[in-house]
Amino acid sequence: MLLTRRDLLRTCGVAGAATLAPTATAAATAGPDDWFGWLRAHRRQVAAVLDDGRGGRVAHRPDERQPLASAVAVVHLGAYARAVEAGAARPEERVGVGEWERYHLDVGGGAHQASLRALGIRSTNGVVADDPHHAVTLDDLVAAAVRHGDHAAADFLRHRLGEQALRETAARWPTLPVPEVLGEVLRLVLGRRVDVRRYLDDPRLQLEVIGRLPDVPRSPEGRRPWAGGTWTGTAAGLNRAHRALTAVPLARAHLERADADLGHPLPPGVAGVGFAGGSLPGVVAVGFGVRWDDGSVGSAAVLVEEVDEPWAGRAGELAELVRRALLEPVVLREFRASLS
Repeated sequence: MLLTRRDLLRTCGVAGAATLAPTATAAATAGPDDWFGWLRAHRRQVAAVLDDGRGGRVAHRPDERQPLASAVAVVHLGAYARAVEAGAARPEERVGVGEWERYHLDVGGGAHQASLRALGIRSTNGVVADDPHHAVTLDDLVAAAVRHGDHAAADFLRHRLGEQALRETAARWPTLPVPEVLGEVLRLVLGRRVDVRRYLDDPRLQLEVIGRLPDVPRSPEGRRPWAGGTWTGTAAGLNRAHRALTAVPLARAHLERADADLGHPLPPGVAGVGFAGGSLPGVVAVGFGVRWDDGSVGSAAVLVEEVDEPWAGRAGELAELVRRALLEPVVLREFRASLS
């Protein structure tokens, strides 16, 4: 019997990647047990650019490449917005869930499952949708990639919009990558690189993936070497992307909804805050944009790597500090002091 893609998806379930969300628990005081203390002790594992749009700026190793995790979804978002503007894509375009899930190989973190729940799509086995013919919109998949860090959605967008369109978008904010995330997940499982198109169509290779799943490291520490070798970019490039997308209404709406979904109120004088971030074992990546009522724009990108598991569990606190740094000069000064 031929192995179908959905048979494979129902079989696979390994833990690893995730998106992240800011928490509301971070303080603006620097000490050994907060993120400012971690930054001071691990400056060589940090790349950052923060510009609040009001004259405050911090730059630390801005052009050093570090893993981006799901924060790279701003590239897909930018390419999508350009395609819609050019008439090459429509937000209401219908996509079968099965087409989306062709690119899903569950590596944990719950990103895909969060996407299904957000769209009200039933998943009895907790891995894939019960009905592969259920239709969602192209805009839904953009939201899944940006707000939930759904790598399958990002790879579908790469396929739908075209690799060249993503590369042209990424080239506007060097240096940002155009990853084929499923290929990186297959590298984790198989220990070698394979062509994603071959995997999608080759039942024997799919069977090999199933057979190798028990050998995949289960702990975050066991996956850190793999995560450190995934797609990389620079804080400068990610910062430029967030700054540019504040001026693109369709893209801005997705990023600002991601922040609003977290229940963050906008302080006086702020028109909107956009957010996209992500994590992999040992990796945290955060990007923000802020629009002030007077028309000025702030943006930030903070990338950290070689983060141990206890600190990775506090990634939301780091995201919250970056957000506050764009809005509160005292927090921005703490970033400057911690990285100087």
